[in-house]
Parts: sequence; structure tokens; C-alpha cells
Amino acid sequence: MKKKKIHKHENGRITSISSKSEKGESKVKRIGPHIEIFQVFRERDRFMITKKIVRMIIVMQAHVRGWLERKRFQRIINKASYHGPDLKTVLNMYRRTIHRVRYRLGLWRTRQIVNYTELEEWMDRKKFYETMFAKREDWQGLERSELLKYFNDCGHFPTQKQIDNVWNLVHTDDHERYSELIKKFKAVEMIFTLYPPLGAHVIKNTQLKSTWLRPIINGEEGYKYIVHGHPVLKRANIQIVGKLVANSMRERKFRQHYKS
Repeated sequence: MKKKKIHKHENGRITSISSKSEKGESKVKRIGPHIEIFQVFRERDRFMITKKIVRMIIVMQAHVRGWLERKRFQRIINKASYHGPDLKTVLNMYRRTIHRVRYRLGLWRTRQIVNYTELEEWMDRKKFYETMFAKREDWQGLERSELLKYFNDCGHFPTQKQIDNVWNLVHTDDHERYSELIKKFKAVEMIFTLYPPLGAHVIKNTQLKSTWLRPIINGEEGYKYIVHGHPVLKRANIQIVGKLVANSMRERKFRQHYKS
């Protein structure tokens, strides 16, 4: 049994101290502690984002993005040393290439905004195409009959007709047009004309058309998977393929009939 302490007031009234403390505890339990004390000691279910934390996040993101941009810029400078003496010279080469490609494809608005990602893509492709050309060329250049194999070495699979069309676009001089030899610069120009770099922003390339034998899906040639034997490819059922082709030909004839 708890012993209750008795307190006597001046007016003679006697009260129990223990009963007062019990009332205080029950009041605290019912009302709860102060809100600031409650927030400090309670278990937080979710992280509270304050202005200070937001500023810390922004500063950290700025440092990381700045570091990534500096690393990418240094990588571009290192790659540019292969193509020219300095970055400014390489940028001028890149702008002239984009201008020529868009002009040949009939895109008259040739204003350019240099993007590091597009510039790097052009430099990587140009170096790869030049390396593949060096493997096939002799001391005079590359024979015109070897162009199809050269395109295949570069990972592109155009038809001979498409190569002939691009040949006429790139070689404007009669002496070059009827020549049977091609130099490295012109060969790379042909590839970039038929397969424009990202910086050219060619939305619809009229030089390449998707066909049954050489399909183009999302701008990527599907024929290379057939040549290299991609494991995803499976032997198709000839009946299903024949039915699909017949339906397509029938629909095309109906459209031509209604148009005429």
C-alpha cells in the first residue's frame, strides 16, 4: 500500500499530495506534451524536407553536374585531337559537314546549335568510318565496286541503287562522277549523307526506305540482324508470311484504285 502524504493548508483544509500528482499525470496523458517536444522525441514516419535541405540538394546536384560536364568536355577535347589541331577547327569541320548533309537532302534551314552529345557522336562515327576505309583502300583510294562491302564493314546495309544515288549527290563534278575510284573524304561523306548524323536533325530520310527484305524499324536497319544471325530471330512460317504479303499487296492495290 502506498502511503499518502497529508498536506495541511493555512485555511485548515487537508489535501492529498499523491492524488494531485495522479491528476497531473492523467492530464498530461490526455492533452499530450508540447508540440515541439513531441516532434523531437517521436518516431518520424516520413522525412521532413526543409528549405535548408532543398538548398543542400541543389548545391550537390550542381557540383555533380558540373563535374560530369567537365569530364565530358575533356573527353571531347581528347577525341578532337584525332580529327584536327584544336577543338575550334573540329567544330568548323562539323558545322560544314552538317551543312552539306542537310543541303543535299533538301533541308534549307541549315542553322546549327552545337550539342556536345551530337558532336561526340559525329566524331566517333567519323573515326570508325575512316578506320574501316583504311583497311580496304590502296595507295590510290577505294574502287567504286568495293563501296557496298565498305558500307557493310561500317555496319550499314544499303542497296546498290541507294549507293549509286548517293554517289551522284556527293560527286557533283563530272570528272569525279564518272571516276571508278573514291577517296576517304568522299566515302565518309556518302555514309553521312545516306545515314545522317544526329546533329543534322533529319526527321524523315527519303534516301532510305523500309522494304520487306530490308526493314527499317525506329531508324535502325533490321537487315544487319539477319546477316549477323541474331539469336532473337526465328524461322518464320511461310504460310503466315505469304498471307501477310498478300494482304499488304491487296490493300495497296485498293488504295491505288480508289485514288485513281
